[in-house]
Amino acid sequence: SSFSLFEQEEATLREAEHMIGQLGGVAQGVQRLADAYRQSYREQRRMVRLSDRLQLDLQRANQTLAAQAEELRKLNAALEQEATRREALARELHRLATVDGLTGASTRRHALELGRDAFARSVAAATPLAVLLLDIDLFKSVNDRYGHAGGDAVLQAFGAQCAQSFTGEAIVGRLGGEEFVVVLPGCDVAAAERLAEQHRSAVASREVAHGGTSIAVTVSTGLAVRRADDASLDRLMARADEALYAAKHRGRNCVVAA
Repeated sequence: SSFSLFEQEEATLREAEHMIGQLGGVAQGVQRLADAYRQSYREQRRMVRLSDRLQLDLQRANQTLAAQAEELRKLNAALEQEATRREALARELHRLATVDGLTGASTRRHALELGRDAFARSVAAATPLAVLLLDIDLFKSVNDRYGHAGGDAVLQAFGAQCAQSFTGEAIVGRLGGEEFVVVLPGCDVAAAERLAEQHRSAVASREVAHGGTSIAVTVSTGLAVRRADDASLDRLMARADEALYAAKHRGRNCVVAA
């Protein structure tokens, strides 16, 4: 009947409207998904750009750190070189202050400092101590005849012989010009005389070669051994100096004990 036909059409329309409603919901869901994807895509692009900037910043920071590390390495190397240079300079200054450049003996100041220390130890331990004062004979005549170069050659040879004659704890110093001091810890008068005589003999037996000629050299020696009434090294040296004066007056080239 016509009534049934209308009912079917209405039912069909209702079903169609329901389907359209469902499609609308699906469309809204799709739209929401599309919006979410679009938001996620924009966020990812933002994060990628941020990551790129961070990577660039990190690269620049690493480059800066590498440059600073290289600069620090160079500074450390320069500091090490400067420290080495200063250590070498300090050693050289110490050598200049303590070693006579011509003869290799101790400088006057250094020899006397060492001698005073040895004197104090001798007093404290009640052990013997001898002092020799050595003077190259007629040295002025050597300079006059052979010039200062000849005199320097004699001084160099004499210093080398002192280093051979007086070893161990012996202190050898150049007091000035042709005069030398030798401090002999532990030596009594007999031992000191023996060493001094051996040195005198060695000097006299070896001429110094210079400028195609040979220079004869002798040495006068004054000797003194510490006594109880010697209050200082200076007093002991004064007695050795008196003995040296006596050696000169005996004709030089000899050893005299105070």
